[in-house]
Amino acid sequence: MDENAPLTVFPYYFNGSDYYPVIPLVFLIGKKRVRSQALIDSGATISVFGEETAETLGVEIEKGEKTVLGGVGGRIVGYIHKLRVRIAGKDFLCPIVFSREYLVSFNLLGRQEFFKKFKIIFEEKKNLLKLE
Repeated sequence: MDENAPLTVFPYYFNGSDYYPVIPLVFLIGKKRVRSQALIDSGATISVFGEETAETLGVEIEKGEKTVLGGVGGRIVGYIHKLRVRIAGKDFLCPIVFSREYLVSFNLLGRQEFFKKFKIIFEEKKNLLKLE
């Protein structure tokens, strides 16, 4: 990591009963810029977004590479798309699974590509997430 990399600090999102490391991001699709947000999930191998986000972005879900994801909640079918995103001032291609079966309230940013771009610090005591 670059010793002089800028530090970006995000306060955790409070949903009324608990705090979550949710951060803003921007999808860069051609000349279009679409703001979104996602929960940082160190337990997820790949990022997972729902059908609503795909529709907003104009992504045809089934045109991606089919995959089956398994986790605590069971198995879902999704399709991998590589999209350019901007997070904390860095632009990069990020593989994202879009699924009509993903019905969780948060989009997820998983480890693949995203975790390679940053030093990630979870400060649970202060409800802060830091990206360097």
